[in-house]
Amino acid sequence: MSWIDKASVFLVLAMSGHSLAQQDVSSAFDKCRIVTSSDLTDGKAPTFAAYRASVAQVSDSPKLDLKSNSTARMYRTVLRQEISQGPNFAGHYRVAIWGCGSSCAMFAVVNLSTGRVITPEGFSATSAVYFGIDDQKVFPESQSQSGLFGFRKDSKLLVVLGDLDEDENREGAFYFILEDERLRLIHSTLVEKDCEKLREKR
Repeated sequence: MSWIDKASVFLVLAMSGHSLAQQDVSSAFDKCRIVTSSDLTDGKAPTFAAYRASVAQVSDSPKLDLKSNSTARMYRTVLRQEISQGPNFAGHYRVAIWGCGSSCAMFAVVNLSTGRVITPEGFSATSAVYFGIDDQKVFPESQSQSGLFGFRKDSKLLVVLGDLDEDENREGAFYFILEDERLRLIHSTLVEKDCEKLREKR
């Protein structure tokens, strides 16, 4: 083997080693970014039982109040489909959830007695690109069918998981209670990870 061939082999091996090192760093960063159930474990988090609501009888064909909220007008079709399924939150309310892209969800709460549409203040959507959680471990008492939301028919507590409006500084679990026809934030469990130092090593 000539010295040129040896040099070529050495260069290939060196580049391969560098590529593997980059993959290791990338893998470490990606693993760090994944939010797991343990990242959201919080002994101080509110419970569904602490905010019980009585389940009331509602109309079999509730009407949507289009004047109550701009979201009601913009998403009237999905909201009407949702409220036809009856209450699933806080006695006589319906949490309506719909997609807004990959790993993204929007929601509204509808009062099935009045048709009033209630939306959260300060954000319009939540995303969970990096969430790999078991929602049954985060809120095992939830009756929600969506992994990003926790709620019950007999409770006023609503939990939202994810990055609010794709803001990584607002990433975690956010606990709201329904009070006076609005959603009031009462507790937040923020994800606290320093993954950027792994990105800098790339």
